Amino acid sequence: MKQRIDQIPAIWFLFSSLLSIFCLGIYVWGGKEGLAWKEISELIPQSVSLFPESNTNLQSSIFLVRQHYYVQSISPEFWPILLGAILGIIGLALLGQFVQSWAKISWKQIFLGILIWCGIIFWRNVDLSAMEWFSFLHSPWVMIASMAIALLSILSSSAIPSFLLEISHSSDKVSSQKKYMGFMLFYLINLILSMGNLWGFWTSTLYVPTFILLEISFALGMARSLRLEEKSQQKLYAALFLLSHSILIPFLWNNNEVGIRALESWGIMTHIAMCLLFPVFLWTNFKEPIQQNLAIYKVIHKAHFIPLFLIQIGLFIVCVSWVFARQGTAWHQIVAAYYNEQGDVEHFGGDRMLEEMAYKNAMIHSKLNQKSNLSLARISQAAGDVEKQAYYLQTSQIKYPLEKTFVALANIYGNENQWFESLFTLKKAQQLFPESAPIATQLSRAYEQLKQIDSAAYYAVMAKELAPKSPMNEANLLYFDVHHGSQLVHKDEIDGWSTSSDHAVKSNLLAKLWKNKQALPREFNQEAFAVQVDVRDFALLYNSSLYFKGQLDLYPIQEWIKDPNWLQKFPEITFLDAWQDYYHQQPLRALNKLDLLVQKENESKAIEYRLILQHWKQALLEIKAKVKIENFEQASAAIQSYPFSVGILQQALPLLHQAKKHQEAYQASLAAVQWNEELAEFYPMYIQEAFQQGEISYAEEAMARLKKLDPELFQSYTVAFAQAKEKAINRQKFN
Repeated sequence: MKQRIDQIPAIWFLFSSLLSIFCLGIYVWGGKEGLAWKEISELIPQSVSLFPESNTNLQSSIFLVRQHYYVQSISPEFWPILLGAILGIIGLALLGQFVQSWAKISWKQIFLGILIWCGIIFWRNVDLSAMEWFSFLHSPWVMIASMAIALLSILSSSAIPSFLLEISHSSDKVSSQKKYMGFMLFYLINLILSMGNLWGFWTSTLYVPTFILLEISFALGMARSLRLEEKSQQKLYAALFLLSHSILIPFLWNNNEVGIRALESWGIMTHIAMCLLFPVFLWTNFKEPIQQNLAIYKVIHKAHFIPLFLIQIGLFIVCVSWVFARQGTAWHQIVAAYYNEQGDVEHFGGDRMLEEMAYKNAMIHSKLNQKSNLSLARISQAAGDVEKQAYYLQTSQIKYPLEKTFVALANIYGNENQWFESLFTLKKAQQLFPESAPIATQLSRAYEQLKQIDSAAYYAVMAKELAPKSPMNEANLLYFDVHHGSQLVHKDEIDGWSTSSDHAVKSNLLAKLWKNKQALPREFNQEAFAVQVDVRDFALLYNSSLYFKGQLDLYPIQEWIKDPNWLQKFPEITFLDAWQDYYHQQPLRALNKLDLLVQKENESKAIEYRLILQHWKQALLEIKAKVKIENFEQASAAIQSYPFSVGILQQALPLLHQAKKHQEAYQASLAAVQWNEELAEFYPMYIQEAFQQGEISYAEEAMARLKKLDPELFQSYTVAFAQAKEKAINRQKFN
């Protein structure tokens, strides 16, 4: 049992170190931003010769993919708040243990007091839901955690000077003093550089950020507290450590930067003050041991002239005065962070009015804080209030300019057809971020919208140079070559990009080679792929289907058409369905589908489809198939593949009758006549089939039509028609 108790300090040190490392990792990573890049793809039609292998010059549209960036607002995440709440509960429990031990209060009294307090709170708020309870309790938790982190900064401010004192101890006094003074001077200079950067006095990168020093001091302070013999002090430090990190984790992850800056401001004050006071404290209390070069770092907490806690109380008074000497900046920042955290909780509770109110309250204390502005921009975007969204985005970039903020603003102007405003915004962004490929891409789009094609192509090339491995930039260069006739892509690049797995690149590359009548590189992959409801996938599917025709694998297009998302995003999928049928041995079904589209589409599209329909029908008539048909299966397949071949029909229809497929034979002859009303050669078969089915009136109408089209052919079948009619009449009498 004793061995397990002895292991507790080591476990606490390991846990606190991991927690500090976790927070440092989030800090270095930067947390979850309020804005995120999203690639947007547009379908741009491009006319090409649809059947270059034939004599016809039929033009039709294929699709190019033009890509740019869209900036999407990101909501906060709940798990850091929940994790912080769990750590806060554990911290409060340890804090309660410390209070009980320090005040010598019995557990029964504490338990009874907590029970009565909780009972009253529950009775007064019995109607609250679980999320409302969380929001209700979250407010005092954030305040307690903020006070805990302020107190922990005071208590741990001596941790780094104590550690420096420990590692500077040497075998002789002079060496120890030189090391310690050198370490402390370096530490103080770093603190001053960090303070100047934090408060905007200068810009430098030659310093360790304040937050990293704070976490180091927290971890060192935790390690030093575990050396103390008094368990109550260990519990106090552990409670403050957990409570502090219960709010640091959501602050860091959800990018509540104003709270982190408040902590850094408070921390830099406490550390600078302690750095100046700590040598005085040492000399006052340990003058004789220092002169004897004793290891005084082991007894610092036992100072007998001026106890360390008095130094810490003085430190608190000095730092509070310093805060309000700076117009209470740190105070307003932590209050703004508190309201931002409340806004995040209300977001998950679903109350948009309280959420917006919380973020606006945060802006009262810190108008330029990024978290509030981006959160309010997200709310405005969801509500469709473009003016408010632009206002909050503009406000957020005054102090913290970001690429994404500029692009988001430029997109808003572009959507309102204010392309000059969009261009000016992007040019300003380029001055601040000259190495940004997304900004160059957006500039290319803005210039294209303003019909400045040369400038648009220039920035498209620049985007490719800034991000040479980005498929988006490759696809956009191909787009400019095809749509605007630019010469931006070299032959060696075409060979290299032909192996690309990006569907926008492959689609535009296929369009470029098709338009220029160039052969595809052998590396170009035309295999089937898993198609998603995505613009790039559709463009590649559409272009590949039209280019490779029957060589491309079958896709379940008829299933996709049943999904409203397909028809809404890609209405051309219905034409692609007919196209696939035609080139995969279902030409008659394809003709019927395309005929329906001709009747539904607008005039220009209907003309294009009608020309394709005529081309298909003529191609079917010109086929001179020599197929030997011996059974019903072969007959049925042959009719599907060659519905307008007289020779095939003459062989297949008798076999269908032998298999008792009379209706199928009739439909085959009827389709041939319906699609070729001006061709007399199909009428004799249809007339015979109509009499066979008892459709005497239809057969007589067809006979009259045949007599006008080709009297000689009609005359040659007169006897056969008369016999077939007599049989049909007799069958009706018999029935």
